[in-house]
Amino acid sequence: MDTGLSLRITGLDKGARVAGAEWITIRTTRGPLPTILHPAAEPGRAVICVSGAIGGFDGPAWLYPRLGLEMPRRRGISVLRVNYRAPNEFGECVLDAMAAVSFLKGTGHASAVIIGHSFGGAVAINAGTLSPFITSVVAVSSQLSGAHVVGELAPKPLLLIHGTADTVLAHQSSEALYERAREPKTLKLILGAGHGLVEAADELFDIVEDWLSRAA
Repeated sequence: MDTGLSLRITGLDKGARVAGAEWITIRTTRGPLPTILHPAAEPGRAVICVSGAIGGFDGPAWLYPRLGLEMPRRRGISVLRVNYRAPNEFGECVLDAMAAVSFLKGTGHASAVIIGHSFGGAVAINAGTLSPFITSVVAVSSQLSGAHVVGELAPKPLLLIHGTADTVLAHQSSEALYERAREPKTLKLILGAGHGLVEAADELFDIVEDWLSRAA
């Protein structure tokens, strides 16, 4: 995706550290980007988490904080939770994901899986096509709009997760993305779960953790 926009990191502002997580504001030429970093003991693999159109740090069914608590300790994987500078501005939000990539590269990480929910699913798919640093994409309850580049992800693995009772974005959205994507690709439909998948929080976490444990 060519956004026609550019963004450059100019510095970092570090804030409070709580339960091993550090609030970090990435200063960019297009404004401050708030993040929460859950670092592993040593930089290596990482996860970038982006949310829906209204932004925020938590993702569906509290997935992102839970990944932040569990992945560094259990898998040695750092987790970076990213809010948006300009929620619902698609091109700007893709730039935010790319700024997260630059930050992780600059802090010694080798690769990242990017996870996006709803609007963020399309953001994650676009970021995955733009950066070789991103080795895999997870799109949860993803929208179709903006995700037309999904066919360009291959050979990076794509995981699509959707609840069959989603009344915000029907699960056919992820089914359509699956059809348009090339291998390797996986589609997981969670019976009876809505858009935020709160009914299946543990199942969602288990699917994502398993994916991260096997991702390059």
